[in-house]
Amino acid sequence: MKTSKMKGFTLIELIVVIAIIGVLAAILVPSMIGYVGSSKLATANSNAKLAFENTATYCTECEVKGYTVSSGTYAVNLMVAPAGPYSKDGQQLSQALGSLMGNASSGGLAQVKVAAAGVPEDAQWHKSASDLYIGRYPQESDTKAASSAWLA
Repeated sequence: MKTSKMKGFTLIELIVVIAIIGVLAAILVPSMIGYVGSSKLATANSNAKLAFENTATYCTECEVKGYTVSSGTYAVNLMVAPAGPYSKDGQQLSQALGSLMGNASSGGLAQVKVAAAGVPEDAQWHKSASDLYIGRYPQESDTKAASSAWLA
């Protein structure tokens, strides 16, 4: 009589292990998606704060040099490289913000609202025109936007 000592897992054991892994994945994946969304929103809020602070720096430097920054809303496309250093006439905030915030590697779209006194009031940032994670500063966003809406 010949005895065979075959080693290995049975088909039933393999199916049970795969089923357990599937149940664990079904539980973990939805919670991980929530963490990814909150991380994107935190990044957008942080970048909006950076745009706000850089605008304040630019406005302060212009005021010290005797120039004024016009009130209004300035949009900056950070997906293209800025066109050089900012102007000293106080009118080139978009170009200055592009220079201060980086180049195309950082990417994103920023918009800053400046008051009549040359002081920034509000800032927004998002990764692309279709991105629903829009960060704001000084009042930070806490939910994903229903649509990509800019400052009015």
